[in-house]
Amino acid sequence: MSHIPDFISIIIPGYNEEKRILASLESLSAFCEEHFQTYEILFVDDGSTDRTRELIASFGNPRVRVVAYDQNRGKGFAVKKGTLSAMGQYRFFTDADLPYDLSGFLEAMHFFHTGPCDVVVGARDHPDSTDRAGQTLVRRTASKAFSALVRLMLNVNIKDTQCGFKGFTAEAAEKLFSLSAIKGYAFDVELLSLAQALDLKVCQVPVSLVERNHSKVRMSLDAPMMFWDVLKLCFRRRVQNKNRGVGEFMSREQGAKKAIKGMKR
Repeated sequence: MSHIPDFISIIIPGYNEEKRILASLESLSAFCEEHFQTYEILFVDDGSTDRTRELIASFGNPRVRVVAYDQNRGKGFAVKKGTLSAMGQYRFFTDADLPYDLSGFLEAMHFFHTGPCDVVVGARDHPDSTDRAGQTLVRRTASKAFSALVRLMLNVNIKDTQCGFKGFTAEAAEKLFSLSAIKGYAFDVELLSLAQALDLKVCQVPVSLVERNHSKVRMSLDAPMMFWDVLKLCFRRRVQNKNRGVGEFMSREQGAKKAIKGMKR
């Protein structure tokens, strides 16, 4: 039986990326041509107002396509749109400046093939991960504090929830993104919480943070919104657990009533 090559989809969400997107597409296309027989790169234009869409259209690689809409909706919305538009057996997302060494894709595919894994997440706290970009102490501290908050409030057993490198089997991607609702930066937390609720196997892979342009996350503006989204997730989970508990109680009560009726007969 002949081997059917893996079909890899790489989703890149972006907003006003005209200064760096062509260099990123050149690097990523060259890497994919070398390592993957079948692949696609989806750039999700999250309502850009600059020349981003025009530049990508002129790129010339038929395996690069654009998913676009006019209004800026947020990274979570863009990743969801791209992932559900993708056709690959394995679907990844990463940032427009390619902040992680591209070898991470090969490492992730190894995990998929030997796992079994439904989801792979980059883990900057992995013993084999490296940081060649030199993240600031403020960002490292904020990231660790946010992840600790997530573990405390939602019991998500992943320390590094916000690493911008994640991959999914097609089946896992369809399940998770069809249920996800958060449009902002905390969408990663929702995905991991959903994966845990659905008993999907999540594997953590080492990543190498390389010297790139800085993240677009604005600590003063985006951090409070991320915290608010986590609070909403926590509240939603409590409501669901409460409703589940009521449902289980009613089911037991109905069962007991049926048993009593049977005894009376």
